[in-house]
Amino acid sequence: MDPILFQVGPFVVRWYGLMMAVTIVTSLWAATRWGPRFGVDRALIDRIVFWLVVILFAGARLGYVLSHPGEFRDPLEILRIWHGGLSSHGAIAAGLLYVAAVARHAGISAWSLADTFAWPIPLGNIFVRFGNFMNGELYGDPTTLPWGVRFPTAPDAPRHPLQLYEMLLGAVILLIAWRMAARRAFPGQVWWVIVALTSVGRIALDALRGEDQVLWGILAYGQIAAAALLVVALWFLFRRPTQTGSARRSPLEADASR
Repeated sequence: MDPILFQVGPFVVRWYGLMMAVTIVTSLWAATRWGPRFGVDRALIDRIVFWLVVILFAGARLGYVLSHPGEFRDPLEILRIWHGGLSSHGAIAAGLLYVAAVARHAGISAWSLADTFAWPIPLGNIFVRFGNFMNGELYGDPTTLPWGVRFPTAPDAPRHPLQLYEMLLGAVILLIAWRMAARRAFPGQVWWVIVALTSVGRIALDALRGEDQVLWGILAYGQIAAAALLVVALWFLFRRPTQTGSARRSPLEADASR
């Protein structure tokens, strides 16, 4: 495995950056595919997508900084985004806050807008985790299973390829959410189902990452954040949230809920 896809002189294309770009493009395509069916105008999607991407990256970075404070004794390190990493939980929180603000200003359902932009979560698990795999990072504990991978950054023993596990998980969640979107029962269902399933997967898979289990020696910060998101997601799913930001409901959104 090699983090560099190809290099021409000083121009370098890395797998991680390419997979991040693929995630953005495919997520935008999915948003424009489902947004109108959820009552979200295509023009609104085009208008907010740039700032949404910026805010997702900022939230992901802030989430990583808060969960790995020991890596940032110098505050300037926070701005050096090529050092350290990104947190999906930070991106989810920041994205949801931005979507709520946009929906309130536009007078549409915040949950329908969240459903429209939920796709980067499973798509990111599919594509970005492949970039992590090529970087030789975010692997699991040593294993004797036949599919264990010996990473160049950890050559001591074959390890669980957690990146590949998360790619498989992302594909399963994407399939479930895509089928659910066609018969969405209420606004927010797609978003919260994706969040719930992703959180369950994160809690389970982080158990195979012993080096990150820094809380009482049995839990990782990611598991704590995932557990909190799972509780919130289950509460909303059982509560069946009503429209947020507007009492209006478009005919397209009504059809999508049937």
